[in-house]
Amino acid sequence: MKIKLGLLAILAISLQACTEEPTPTPIDPNLAFDKGVFIINEGNFGVGNASIDFYQRDSNRLIKNVFETVNGRPLGDVAQSMTIFKNKGYIVLNGSAKVEVIDAKTFKSVASINGFSSPRCFLGVNETRGFVADWVSNTVKEVNLKTNTIVASIPVGEGPEALILVDSFLYVANSGGYINDSTISIININTNQVIKNVIVGDAPIAFAQDANKDVWVLCRGDYKDFGMKEDDTKGALVKLNKYSQTIASKIVIGVQGDHPDKLAITNDKLNLLINTAIDGANNGIYKIGIYENTIPMSPFVSGYFYGIGIDPLDDKIYAADPLDFSQDGLMWRYNSNSGILIDSIRVGKVPNGIHLQ
Repeated sequence: MKIKLGLLAILAISLQACTEEPTPTPIDPNLAFDKGVFIINEGNFGVGNASIDFYQRDSNRLIKNVFETVNGRPLGDVAQSMTIFKNKGYIVLNGSAKVEVIDAKTFKSVASINGFSSPRCFLGVNETRGFVADWVSNTVKEVNLKTNTIVASIPVGEGPEALILVDSFLYVANSGGYINDSTISIININTNQVIKNVIVGDAPIAFAQDANKDVWVLCRGDYKDFGMKEDDTKGALVKLNKYSQTIASKIVIGVQGDHPDKLAITNDKLNLLINTAIDGANNGIYKIGIYENTIPMSPFVSGYFYGIGIDPLDDKIYAADPLDFSQDGLMWRYNSNSGILIDSIRVGKVPNGIHLQ
């Protein structure tokens, strides 16, 4: 990946110094981790310094590296994502090729689910069933959540990434892996069979479901030769009809080389937030209503971010900034109506995502 520091990183550091920083806090043994913001820091590949930070909104307290502090051992290599489901936390570790299972209230380790090649995303269905997208093996693994073991493997497209469940159908974004794919696979979870593959656009990478229950797919576009933008394909935002599972609309995003790679939706399910990738022509978070058919010319929030999320309590936008991918990063917070900066939080290395509850 090409990394550009430039004026954005310098501005980020200077702005951060003017904001009120939460004080890193030792863990109170009586603290429950059931209400707050989990910040996923993927760390540096091969180093094993992934971490999870916990931010308490009401007290403005930040507890850093919660897993290692509670469990007395490192979390692992490259924390890809985290999901709270049925009072358990499922932390997907891409580099360590496992899913770490924790008690959601105490953060104590419950189990490690092994047998993956390169897991990317977890989705829970009920008390006994969960699914994990496994990027390198081009499969979706079914996991028994009682025994924490893999019980089935479903072949899909290249580089499965994001997952979303719509009724009894599991949608899988086939991001392309080491080549290129332009499809999503739709699995009937009653049979664990792929019922169809839908061509949506190059490198589908993220999903959101709107107020009408339609599914939106963010397609990153293909990088092809990383050394040049001239042969890149453009990103796109595709809407799928929930009932027919066919394309209802498609919006091309930005210009050649933008490569949007993060998607979030506001709590009312009426506005989508799209994050452009590094080296984009006009980096930032773009806001588009579900009834609009064009992407705004200018970003709602300017800057390069590695992950975005929406707070379910107050709709604040959380935007993860990895800075130089070496030092501790920042989590910026913005007003979702105006896009105005509220404050920032100094977090762990290479923050890439947020789980809010």
